Amino acid sequence: MTAVMHWHGFGPWQGGHEVFEMKNDALRRPREDWDTTTVPPLETGNYLLRRSQASRERTWTRVEDALDWLAGLHDQHPHDPTLNYPDKATRLKHTRDGLLGGADALWHYTTSISANRVVVYAVICCPHRHHTRTPCPLPPP
Repeated sequence: MTAVMHWHGFGPWQGGHEVFEMKNDALRRPREDWDTTTVPPLETGNYLLRRSQASRERTWTRVEDALDWLAGLHDQHPHDPTLNYPDKATRLKHTRDGLLGGADALWHYTTSISANRVVVYAVICCPHRHHTRTPCPLPPP
């Protein structure tokens, strides 16, 4: 039986840019406490290993539902207005095409330069085309 393509949402995570420095890569790799950490992983497919963080409210079989979730988080966590980011409509169109093609969507941007704040949230394709041995954390209803 072939699994039905669906998507899982993870995040948002908020923190400082320093988490993404190479010296902190070990924090972003799966480890014993991986299911409880919220730091964005180095590989997006590793979000699927966070089984306890998957939820029915963030598991979708319709791409439009995943896009609505992303748009809502974008509204709650706007980017720093002094920076040049694509507008939400452009980002959503690009993301839609990617998700339908089997690519994960990772929205990662600066919310405040002065306060050193970034936000990261993701929609992960499942089953994952690169993490083929990673089981689905929560099959769709």
